[in-house]
Amino acid sequence: MSYVAYETQCGGCKYYDFQGDHSKGYCSWYRSYYYPGDSCSHQEARESSTSTCYLTTIICELLGYPDDCYALATLRNFRDQVMQKEEKYRLLLLEYDVVGPQLASMIRKSSQESGNDFQDCLQQFYQQFIVSTVSLVEQHQVEEAVSQYKKMIQVLKEYYGIAEITEKELSNYQNYDFHQGGHGKIKCKMVKDS
Repeated sequence: MSYVAYETQCGGCKYYDFQGDHSKGYCSWYRSYYYPGDSCSHQEARESSTSTCYLTTIICELLGYPDDCYALATLRNFRDQVMQKEEKYRLLLLEYDVVGPQLASMIRKSSQESGNDFQDCLQQFYQQFIVSTVSLVEQHQVEEAVSQYKKMIQVLKEYYGIAEITEKELSNYQNYDFHQGGHGKIKCKMVKDS
């Protein structure tokens, strides 16, 4: 991703999902799409160029697809237009935001340590889970797409030994705004234990 030219504009903001120099990207602050050259009063610099979204890590960083590829665009639209609009997906979006950064880091590390063998596994994973989820979204099979996504994240959690999120852990996120969820980072302040 090359958002350096826009570091004082939307393209360099942590709330902005950069899609390319001449494409609109998603702003999670305003929950709308803007060109990277736009500017506003809510900009905050990115912490690093490494994605905290495990899907972006797999699809773009490790498999080499562009950030605006069809699979990611379809899944992002599904997140924005379906999942962020219904309370019943709140916990699934929260799980993505809590577990996603851990998975992105672990997947990246596995790729560095295993090389080509891991690339083959990622390609199989991409076909089995990501392509099939996109296909279900295209067919407007919402619950089937969500079910396939759940299988995908479960496989990754089991592979990397990530435990299920407990009710106690979930209670730390009472202020979680699921309408902005599913980006691989929490969009609220944690509530401290008393």
